[in-house]
This record gives sequence, C-alpha cells and structure tokens, in this order.
Amino acid sequence: MVALADDIDPHYRLLIWFGALQALRSMEAAGVRRTDMESVPGRQLVEEQRQRGRAAPLKTDASKAPLAVGSFLLAEYKAHLARWRAPLPPTALRKRERRGLPPIPEEYADLVTVTRYWTPVREGALCRAFDLAKAKARARGIKVPQGTTFRDLRHFADAVLVASGVEPRKVQARMRHARLAETLDTYGYLVWEVDWDHAPASFAELYGIPAPPGLSVAALVACAEREGNATHA
Repeated sequence: MVALADDIDPHYRLLIWFGALQALRSMEAAGVRRTDMESVPGRQLVEEQRQRGRAAPLKTDASKAPLAVGSFLLAEYKAHLARWRAPLPPTALRKRERRGLPPIPEEYADLVTVTRYWTPVREGALCRAFDLAKAKARARGIKVPQGTTFRDLRHFADAVLVASGVEPRKVQARMRHARLAETLDTYGYLVWEVDWDHAPASFAELYGIPAPPGLSVAALVACAEREGNATHA
C-alpha cells in the first residue's frame, strides 16, 4: 500500500489511503468533500460518490456512514490540501484562460481530490493512474500482483481489521455492509499476518479506533516514536 501511494500520480495519493484505511470504493474516494472530512471532528462522513464527474447516490443505504479517522490519514489529508487544493494564483488562472479551458465550476471547490486540470476524478483516469503506480512499484522490486485493482484496497482494509482481531460487527460497520453475512462470506477468508514492523503508523493512528488486544508491539508504536527510534538508531 505504501509503495502504491508513493508511486501513483501525487494528485491521487490520498485516494490510495481512502481505499486502504477507510475501505472506500473508488468513486466514493473520488467524491470525498472537505465538509465530509471537517464537519465532525475525528470522523469522515460518507454520503455520496462521483459517477462520470457528477455527484451520485451511494451503492446502498448501508454505505452511508461516519467513519473514524486516524491521525495518519488526517495528516495526509492536510498535506494534500496544502499542496493541491490551495486557490490557483492569478497567473495560473490567466494561463487556463489562454489555453481555452473553462472556468472552474464552484461545485468542484469542495472536492478533496481533483485532476491536474481541476476537474472531478473519473473511474478511467484513476484506473490508468493505478496501473502506472503498480508498474512503477514492480520496477522497484515491490511484489504487486498484476491483477490488483483499486477495489483490492477495500479488501486490504477488511483483511487487516479481521487479522488484527477486530470484532466482526465492528468490521461490518467499517465496511458498511448491510448484513454481517456479507462481511464474513465475502471477506472472511482474507486473514494473514500483518507486517506491523513496516507499517507507516500504529493501528490506532491508521484506523482511528483502539487497537484490539493481542496485536504485536509494533502495531502499538506511534509514528512519532518510530521516527524517534530511527533517529537514534
């Protein structure tokens, strides 16, 4: 996951974490608005998605939910806004005008992630960026399966929660499934050993919920402590 986030077009880096940590579907991630991230402290509201660039209803009623946000994702979100969502300076606006590009619609202003042309992220563009990220990661020696898709980030989130010992009902709530059977039947087989020693942060920092009992010590080490240990090593 870290390799994909590092290798994808930086405009889309945050979408990787929305998928891997919040279990958002691709166009749910593309539809995240600032109000979704900032209306309720410590929570991300999932209320709509984007389809063909436009706001659209979620897949099911159960898909609508507030999700806990970990400090790692919050830091990524703030860094993303500072780099990619600051208002365009007058020179950039004049350049857009000279290129014949239309004015940026006000409705896009609240979107967290947009393309380099300040338009909503569409499925095809995200798929292409994701495939390029996979190729770059594999070129660096990272074993990313050829058939991996953005949806597998959602599977990854479920697998980590299940493998970490989170109660099934809580996993169901995080995955936003209408029925517990769907969570267990669809994702119950996804259990493996999580390499917390190489995770970018602790379990609580990543998922915004208390770490379940029984996790390795590495899963409980906060990011600041990891960095401090690396500095003194």
